[in-house]
Amino acid sequence: MNDKPKWKVARLGDIERRGRDIPVREHLGIHAFGINAYTPGEDGTLIGEHDEAGSGQEELYIVLDGKATFEVDGEAVDAPPGTLVFVGPESRRKATGDGTVLAIGGMPGEAYQGVDWGDAWPFHSESMAAYGEQRYADALEAVRRALEHMPDHAGLHYNYACFATLAGDTGDDTFAHLRRSVELLPRFREDARRDDDFAAVRDDPRFEEALR
Repeated sequence: MNDKPKWKVARLGDIERRGRDIPVREHLGIHAFGINAYTPGEDGTLIGEHDEAGSGQEELYIVLDGKATFEVDGEAVDAPPGTLVFVGPESRRKATGDGTVLAIGGMPGEAYQGVDWGDAWPFHSESMAAYGEQRYADALEAVRRALEHMPDHAGLHYNYACFATLAGDTGDDTFAHLRRSVELLPRFREDARRDDDFAAVRDDPRFEEALR
């Protein structure tokens, strides 16, 4: 990759992969919008099933090579190379195939604030795997270990609060981590208000206090 003061060039094959993820945004130092590429998992998953109702983010998926099949709100979409699939926040989406998909995202009317995982990635990956399997205590433990190394990482503090809440730990420490995440990255204030992970504590006065 060249490293000019005002512009950069990189090839996907030169970017260090994180599992099946290719962290394009972090590699190029992009701060205005989210952009990353994904390769298939062993089961052919390119984009895991999800929606962005909590974040309000719009997403554009671009099939770079190979072939993908998207399913959006239950409707299948065949996606050869060059296909663009735009999905609004409320729609459920997933994609499978054998290619590479570039994903670009952002929230209408809001400045983009990205989370750089960097050295925290191994812990983040472990915690998200446990989160996906609803092993919330294990996810929390992975984040706790990560914070020992990176005590000022906004994403780790936010995930700590999420996983602790889901694990049934609603003590003051959980809200302290949520407060710290907002101090470090203000976008988490609105993310938390829309995040279903906090459903159990949304009516707790400590929740809004942490977001002030």
